[in-house]
Amino acid sequence: MGATVWFGEKETTIKCVAFDKDGTLFDAFGFWLYIDNLRKEAFASQVGEQYKEAWSRLMGITDTAVDHQGVLAVATTNEEIIMTAGLIYQLKAWPWVKCKQAAEEIFQTADKQMEIAQAFKKVEGVPDIFHKLTKAGIYTGILTSDSYARTEKCMELLEVQRLLDFIVTPEKVKNGKPAPDMVHTACQQLNIQPHEMAVIGDSVVDMKMAKQAGSLAVGIITYEGSEEVLAPEADVLITSINQIRIDPL
Repeated sequence: MGATVWFGEKETTIKCVAFDKDGTLFDAFGFWLYIDNLRKEAFASQVGEQYKEAWSRLMGITDTAVDHQGVLAVATTNEEIIMTAGLIYQLKAWPWVKCKQAAEEIFQTADKQMEIAQAFKKVEGVPDIFHKLTKAGIYTGILTSDSYARTEKCMELLEVQRLLDFIVTPEKVKNGKPAPDMVHTACQQLNIQPHEMAVIGDSVVDMKMAKQAGSLAVGIITYEGSEEVLAPEADVLITSINQIRIDPL
């Protein structure tokens, strides 16, 4: 198993391509705004309408932009819950146990209200890339900071679940991104070495994870300024999934 894969102008022979989910396979900005609105409304109903601005500051959102290196863009759900609990404690001075319970309820409420098809919009080149890689004999899978349950639903939306060889989420590892645990877990499942895997992602934590594990770090440029952010950590940069080409062995 394996093939020659081109990432832009970079040629490499690998056995596996692992994808980040949000921002790589799906439009991140649309998802962030959608899920943040649900969570902010649930937060306001518990804590108070007057604290919506405090919520936005915590998550890294302004009227015109989302901080691509901020909490909403990068943190895991568990990290977001803990930070929300801290904000509630700061604003309301409730007992910590109550703050944490309220934070968990806020995220649970938003998850129940979410409609996957509205929240996630696939990017150009998806899901075709999964079919091409599978046909060439290359393993494919997902390495994401999102929950396993929601990731599964997203893969069902793309209709690629039967093509995937692994889905690794924070529930599956001791340490999430940028630690190399997700890569190592996937490699152990496939019985391959990290250098035989390419990791494609839109964030610095994806690149750091790949480099720490010893995998090829492929950064995908998705917003103005991301090239400058990713370049120091990435082995190669592309601007679209369509810049991935496969030459079967």
